[in-house]
Amino acid sequence: MNNPIKDNWISFIHDLQNRICAALEAADGQARFMEDEWQRPEGGGGKTRVIANGKLFEKGGVNTSVVY
Repeated sequence: MNNPIKDNWISFIHDLQNRICAALEAADGQARFMEDEWQRPEGGGGKTRVIANGKLFEKGGVNTSVVY
């Protein structure tokens, strides 16, 4: 079943994650995020992103989950 509200919300959250990660990478100037995308058999999934060993950040994460 197609749900435009859910689809728009997921798109918004993933876009926000992209913008946050880009801003943090720019602030650090060296480190880049590594992404692990996962799927949930019952529906949904997520994107785990980790930045490490940078000039500014020792380690950090920006994660999203969509569970339904």
